[in-house]
Amino acid sequence: MQAEIRRVYDPFPIPEHQGLVPTHPIAWDAIARKLVRDVLRLERHERVIVSADPYFGGAALNAVREEIQRARAIELASILHWTPGVASLRAPNGRYADPEDDRAETQAMRELFAVADVFVLLMNDRRGRRTLATSQSDEVVDGWRKGRSVHLHWFHDPAIPDPAHPANLALDRVNQAAVLDLDYARLRAAMETLAARMTGKQVRVTDRAGTDLTFRAGAHFHRNFGDASRARMAAMSSGRDREEEIPAGSLRTIPEPDSAEGVVVFPSRKDGESPALGRGLDCTPFARAGLRFEFRRGRIVAVRTGGDQAGLDRLWARESGDKDRLGELVLGCNPLLVPVAGSTFLPHYGFGAGVVRLILGDNALSGGAFRSSFHRWLMWGDASLEADGIPLVRDGRLLDPVAR
Repeated sequence: MQAEIRRVYDPFPIPEHQGLVPTHPIAWDAIARKLVRDVLRLERHERVIVSADPYFGGAALNAVREEIQRARAIELASILHWTPGVASLRAPNGRYADPEDDRAETQAMRELFAVADVFVLLMNDRRGRRTLATSQSDEVVDGWRKGRSVHLHWFHDPAIPDPAHPANLALDRVNQAAVLDLDYARLRAAMETLAARMTGKQVRVTDRAGTDLTFRAGAHFHRNFGDASRARMAAMSSGRDREEEIPAGSLRTIPEPDSAEGVVVFPSRKDGESPALGRGLDCTPFARAGLRFEFRRGRIVAVRTGGDQAGLDRLWARESGDKDRLGELVLGCNPLLVPVAGSTFLPHYGFGAGVVRLILGDNALSGGAFRSSFHRWLMWGDASLEADGIPLVRDGRLLDPVAR
């Protein structure tokens, strides 16, 4: 009797090894070529560290390894993501629970990265468990001045664990198009124009739920337009600047520290927003009842909810450091990262054109001065944004700056 053929997402591409077939074809060979040849422009004998989950993204891993070989570079090491058994022996954030063990492991990673040139972080399985310690790799990359990195963000809807669900299959197609069909030159031109229009300007973010926040944009913008070449990265300092996220599309700046004024509202929505990701105070339960952050002279002076205000006050009081700061503005610019039917997950956590993200609290990775236990993303697909009164985003639609 013929064995049942199980269909799974992206199995390791050796049929006799697993006897599995993918849910549907994905052009991993072309995507790997884009990452290695066009984004990294990997050079001969450069030393590469790969971080990957061989059980979720195995075909992508294999395709990237083959491209590294074709570039005649050196695969120095591979860091495997956690299986459920390994994850159960780690802390909830994926790191060692014991501080001494954590320091030793992080230092060992720094020493490994010190002899490498390139870091490739591939997708990870986010279905209900922690599969790697992203905060640890962020720390290491931030202090890794000689290297550059690329991160393939390829996420299914966190609320839909079935990889064969129509929404997840549609997200795969959206991600593939956003990598392979994107006009990278036009994306770069749009980012350069947007950055010029916002640098040092008074930015205003509004939405229909009551958000009305103004701040002065910083002088430096991180432009994620798909170039992690050695020549470009040599001039970069922060970990964020030396990492290209693919699919590309994020334009980032750190607002002037004392300039934020107004209100940020994060209510309960069903129109495509991702949850408030990050660390520290979990915003999501309070957001369902309406959550407001009130800013004055660059600081949060009140955090209010229509729900359990006493509980919110207790949790907010536990946060430390620069929890009351506006850490970063992120504007999505990739026109191909479009929402899909049947999903409330914004592809690539909001790098699609017109998505506005505000980061509260810690902004260390992006080269900012704020340090806090609190670091949360608040993102909208229906916000409006203007700079010195000139509209750049209207109700979630990025007004094409190149066409003007």
